[in-house]
Amino acid sequence: MKANIFNDASRSSNKRSGFASLLLALGLVENAHAYWLMAANNVLTTQRIDPIVDTGQVSTHAHSILGASNFGLNTSTAALRLSDCTSIPVREDKSNYCIHAVLVDRYAWGDNGLSGRFPDVLRRVPPPVLVPKNHSQDSVGDPTLRTFDPSSFAQQAVTFLCLDFNGASARFNELPRRRCPSGIRSQINFPSCWDGINTDSVDHQSHVAFLSSGPDNGTCSDPQFPKTLPRIFLEVYWYTQAFDDFRRQAKVPSQPFVFSNGDPIDYSYHADFINGWDVGVLERAVNECNCNPYGDPSCCVAKGIFSMNQSSRCYISDTVDELSAPVLLLFRGRPNKGHHLTALGTLDALPGNNPVQAHCYERFIDFITPALLSPVHVFNSTDQPPPRGTTARPAQTAIVSQRVTGRCIGNSTQSLHPIGVMTILSVLVLLSVRALV
Repeated sequence: MKANIFNDASRSSNKRSGFASLLLALGLVENAHAYWLMAANNVLTTQRIDPIVDTGQVSTHAHSILGASNFGLNTSTAALRLSDCTSIPVREDKSNYCIHAVLVDRYAWGDNGLSGRFPDVLRRVPPPVLVPKNHSQDSVGDPTLRTFDPSSFAQQAVTFLCLDFNGASARFNELPRRRCPSGIRSQINFPSCWDGINTDSVDHQSHVAFLSSGPDNGTCSDPQFPKTLPRIFLEVYWYTQAFDDFRRQAKVPSQPFVFSNGDPIDYSYHADFINGWDVGVLERAVNECNCNPYGDPSCCVAKGIFSMNQSSRCYISDTVDELSAPVLLLFRGRPNKGHHLTALGTLDALPGNNPVQAHCYERFIDFITPALLSPVHVFNSTDQPPPRGTTARPAQTAIVSQRVTGRCIGNSTQSLHPIGVMTILSVLVLLSVRALV
C-alpha cells in the first residue's frame, strides 16, 4: 500500500480522491521563536511496521509513515541519517513520523487529501532547548486505551476537531459522533520535557514528560525532567465529508470510522517519532529561523539553515507482504498511474485481523503473520508499478488459544465485516516546524 503523489491538480480539485492531510509541527514548548510551514511531498509508506513498539516484527496494526527511506522493522537515528531520500521537503530532516491509519465503515488503508491550517503562534523568551545528537525516539499515546481520564496530560494531548470552515468548529476528546462539514482534524502533542540522560525507555515514554500545565502549556519545572525539547505537534486532517453519502449504510451512521487498531472511539490515538535530523541543523533552526512569523520557510533557506525541495518524491517498497495473508484482504486494486495500489472494494477484516473494540480492550493474537519481503527498494515515482522484493521469510500460521470469545472482543464480533464501498485512502503531509520565544 503506497502513498499517492500529491500534486497541485489534486490540491485544487473539488472531487477529493483522498482522505487525510497530515500536518506536523515542531517547536519549543508553547510559543514560537522559530516557525516554518511546508507541504510535505508524500507519504513514504503505509504498512504494519512500528520499529519502536514492535521492533523486528510485524506490527499488530497499520501505520502511515513519512520521512526517511531507511525506515523498516529495525530503525535507528544513525541509519536514518544515511537514507537515500526523505519524503519531507527539508532534505536535512531524515526523521520518521508515524501515525496509525483510519478506515471507513469500517475498513480501508489510509493516505491523500486536503490542505490544512496551523494554530496561531505567540512569542516569548524560551528556555535553553536541547536536541539529543544520538539515537532518540518517542512514542505518545496508548493503543490499548478505550476510556478517557480527563486528569491525564497524556490523554489531554489527543484531541479531535469537528471542522466547519463556514461556521463554528468543535473540539472533542474522541472521534466526533456527528457529520463534520469540513472534515475531522486529529491532533496530538508529544512531551516537551526530557530527563537529559536517556534517549529511550522501556515503554518509550517514561524518559520524557509533558509541560507543567499540560501538553501545550507550562515549563519543564519537574527536576526529573529539566531539559526542554523541540515540541512536536501532529495534526491530521481526515477528509471524512467525502463519505457522507455512505453514512446510512454504516453500522454506526453517526460515527462510521475506525482506526487501524480497531478503536472506533479513538482514545487510543498514538504516534511515534524517530529523530533523524542531521547533527546541528535542528538546533540552528530553532535558534535562528525566526525571520518570518507566517511560516514561510524561504528565509530559513536563505540563511543557509536548511535546504528544501518540494518537488522530490521518496517511497519505499513493502516489507510486509499482506498478499501472503489473504484472509485480510477481500479485494485489491490494480496499479495505475499515481496510485501504487488502489482498492475500490472491501477488506474482510482490519489488517492484522483486529476486532473492533469500542468500550474496553483485550489483546487479540492473529494466527497468520504475513511474509517479509527483501530487499526494500527506494524509488521516486509512482508512474509505474512499484518494485517488489522477494520472500525473505514465508508467511507463518500459528495455533493460538485465544479466539473471538473474550468480553471485549466478543461484544464486537458483529462489527468485523464491513458494508458498502471502501477506498484506499491517502495522506497529504504538511510540515510546520516551530520554536518558541
